Amino acid sequence: MKQFFILLIALSFVLSACASPSSDKQNPIEISNAWVRTVGGMQPKEASAPATGMQPKEDAGPATGAFMTIKNNSDAADKLIKAESDAAKMVQIHLSEVDANGVATMHEVDGVDIPAGGSAELKPGSYHVMLIGLKQDIKEGDTISITLVFQNAGKVTLEAPVKNP
Repeated sequence: MKQFFILLIALSFVLSACASPSSDKQNPIEISNAWVRTVGGMQPKEASAPATGMQPKEDAGPATGAFMTIKNNSDAADKLIKAESDAAKMVQIHLSEVDANGVATMHEVDGVDIPAGGSAELKPGSYHVMLIGLKQDIKEGDTISITLVFQNAGKVTLEAPVKNP
């Protein structure tokens, strides 16, 4: 009987050594203050752009922005390289800027750098996730699922409440 217990203890040590270390490891990316801007009733493509100025193309359909703070808790820089959502036909990472003449522009970018131990704020008038060709009305109180894809950390899915700021 004593040999059985010794064998059992030895076996448990062997099995614990085989355990995956990633089971305790959390994703180093932390998302906070996520939200999606409301959009009124679904607009036909010939409708004027929303007051937010976030209608990228006339033929793309209704669009809105998603905003958040992304914190990188690792000791290596990372980059947001893609975003996905079933709520829109197309999802892109955009940057809004005002040029030297005071003209506001918005364009797609290849990603957002997140420094090691630092953060990046996706906010109106700056970097944001663009949801283009909305498949449904997006009203205050709704929740939109968005998956962010990072160069190193991989995918992070979040539920962002819809707000009317």
